[in-house]
Amino acid sequence: MQGSKEVLDLLTKLKDTRLNLAIFLVSNLVLVLIKNELITLNTVSKTVLQGLVFVTSIRLVYAVIGAILDFFNNKKTLKNKGAEAALKLEQEKVAATQTKDKMLSNFKRLDVFQLYIIQELKRQNHITITKGAPLFTLKSMDIIYTPAVGEKAESASLTIKAGELLNAKIWAEFDDLKYRAIERFFIGLQPEEVKCFIEFLKNDNIKTTYNNRGHTTYYDRYYVFKKYSDTILFSQPHRGSAYTIDPIAKDVLYSIYGEENGAVNG
Repeated sequence: MQGSKEVLDLLTKLKDTRLNLAIFLVSNLVLVLIKNELITLNTVSKTVLQGLVFVTSIRLVYAVIGAILDFFNNKKTLKNKGAEAALKLEQEKVAATQTKDKMLSNFKRLDVFQLYIIQELKRQNHITITKGAPLFTLKSMDIIYTPAVGEKAESASLTIKAGELLNAKIWAEFDDLKYRAIERFFIGLQPEEVKCFIEFLKNDNIKTTYNNRGHTTYYDRYYVFKKYSDTILFSQPHRGSAYTIDPIAKDVLYSIYGEENGAVNG
């Protein structure tokens, strides 16, 4: 009897579902054979078999319940993962739109120096830019990156995102961006510098030096124009001491100072 109890204890610890099913079926089969008097077992063995049927039936019901719960849990997990993936995709789309809108807003705030850099990058893949505020600002806005860095200058190129936005939208609006930037520039310009630019209302091309028998005279406008030579204010590329005003810059200049300088213009 002690041996039968040990066998029963051992079998009840088995957790393999297929093994429990096999024990359940065999035990039931033997009990049926006993009931039909096809085989004969002592009372103890019969009790052991009945115990096995009871224990394994509980385990099988437990396994079925577990399988059902696992099925619904897995279904819920898949649904949650699908919802998370959809949410993540939507968040990525929103983030991409926000990044695009932010960069577009940044482009609209660029000044005459920064737009000059963009204008030059429109013509070629990369340019060398002297270190300074315009370069730093464009890098901080993620509009350009500098793969090559020198002591005083850096080789700059458009970032992928900026290039895509420029090709898709900015280039078509670039003249308007120039107009607004130049307008902000002239409105904020000091009066003594404004006087130098007003001369462009009479002529598109202005000399800033005068050479007399080997002696060069530098007009006041030489130092003013030189300060803004690398901007969208002048037609590029610029060479020498003569400056040609950009057509858009002249339109802005006239819109701000043209009427009050009608005598100069007419």
